[in-house]
Amino acid sequence: MEKAKDEHQPMIAWGRDEMNLVELPFGPITPSGTKTLEVVHPVHDHVLGREVTRKTIITGSDAFGLPRPIDDLVLVGMMALTKEAGFTSPRVEFSVYHLCRVLGWPVDGRSYRRVEQSLNRIAGTTLLFKDAWYDKGEQEFKSKAFHLIDEVDLRSRDQIDRSRKRGSDPESQLSAIVWNPVIWKSFQDGFIRRLDMRMFRRIAKGRRRDVPIRLFRILDKRFYRCASVRFQVDQLAVGILGLSPRYAPSQMRRIINRAANWLVECGFLAEYRYCAMEGRDRGGVEFRKRAKPSSSRKRPSTGPRSKRRLKQHALSTDRTADEQWFAERCEAELRLLEDRALETLYGSELERNLIRRSRAAGETIASSGALRRHYVKRFAESTNQSDKRHVSTAQVVE
Repeated sequence: MEKAKDEHQPMIAWGRDEMNLVELPFGPITPSGTKTLEVVHPVHDHVLGREVTRKTIITGSDAFGLPRPIDDLVLVGMMALTKEAGFTSPRVEFSVYHLCRVLGWPVDGRSYRRVEQSLNRIAGTTLLFKDAWYDKGEQEFKSKAFHLIDEVDLRSRDQIDRSRKRGSDPESQLSAIVWNPVIWKSFQDGFIRRLDMRMFRRIAKGRRRDVPIRLFRILDKRFYRCASVRFQVDQLAVGILGLSPRYAPSQMRRIINRAANWLVECGFLAEYRYCAMEGRDRGGVEFRKRAKPSSSRKRPSTGPRSKRRLKQHALSTDRTADEQWFAERCEAELRLLEDRALETLYGSELERNLIRRSRAAGETIASSGALRRHYVKRFAESTNQSDKRHVSTAQVVE
């Protein structure tokens, strides 16, 4: 398996998750023997003022069949590598060695075969969204049919060895995928959410990881808006987690219990409970996010010297938060935000002129002064606030 410079690459801490994909089961949890999976989500359309049905049909190829739960992991891994590359091109070059490290898999022949089989299944799967694919750029749900990946170029061990013996460029030893234009547009439109890859890898180490990983991804998205969320049990189990609709309610609860308990043990969830759903005949389940630990300290004195120290501490905390925010984003991602801000005439004319002058001088955002950095961060935060008003795909709980 190709290693190249990957042995010295730091482990990816933050990936990205596409928001449409989080809302549907990318294949059944257990093999069904069929090539097609139909997912129906009844949701309230705030524009129309009534309930509508959003449908997704997932069809596997004759050769490889429907996607399996392991394909969720590979998809998340490839999105993390795309983020690492800066979302600069739909063609993403990578080494299987590095992908395995991102996923927390052992680097061996078995993992290589799993990656190969998974990418073939993903590329061979057709997704048909009927008024269910949210186009953030145009801010509306659309009907789309496409493959997530249009091309897979996976370099075999023999190909890599031949390339090395010929003394070819190391870049020629890399594998590659090409994202479909539909999913790539969603990436470029920013319909993606930051994903904690450290928590992802921790959860994925569980013995029965398939349902916990899907539950983690949907909860991670919903917790962006609030600290607790509710779902109707059967809609969560079948429409998002991919359990069989033939399962009895008690069986669905047992599987959800096992997944939620693992998320609690991993430190992602604080608690969960079953509850009644207002206006719904069937029961619901509520999940509560685990709060970040906060240190308890004595209240500082209010003298002049203490006030100065408190102010200096607040400024230091703000700087640390800013540094963390920029550290989690690559230059290409920051540049994309800045491009959009300038195109929409965000901020004052003076700010925009100074930023254009900095760009003309070839300065990067990361190395620029505070004005340019704060401009980009303010725009990103204002965009996030606007996004909170949009209805997410297949909203289970309104």
